Amino acid sequence: MRLALALALVLSLVPPAAAETTINAHHTWTTIGQNSRLVRASLSFRTYLGLINDGSNVVYCTVDSQVAIANEGIRLAAAGTTGDRVVFDRNVPQGSVHCIAATGDNRILVIEGR
Repeated sequence: MRLALALALVLSLVPPAAAETTINAHHTWTTIGQNSRLVRASLSFRTYLGLINDGSNVVYCTVDSQVAIANEGIRLAAAGTTGDRVVFDRNVPQGSVHCIAATGDNRILVIEGR
């Protein structure tokens, strides 16, 4: 009886396994240059947003429907380096996404969930 009570007490203290969450996500890409470009329109029920720099130039992005300006906003380093991506899976911005390349043309990969 004591063993069963002790086991019940221990099991009640163990946190439940993490719940799985499934989101519908899709992947797109956009070529950007040295002028601000709309990458994704605003979406009021966005639940996930990932931006990945797939080019060799630094890119600056905004996620609050503002025009992107070089050397301001979210900085994405060149592809394959530390800082080449940003992921929003909590407090996901609902505004439109604009990006601008510091130099040359670049490609931005976008993963968006609803």
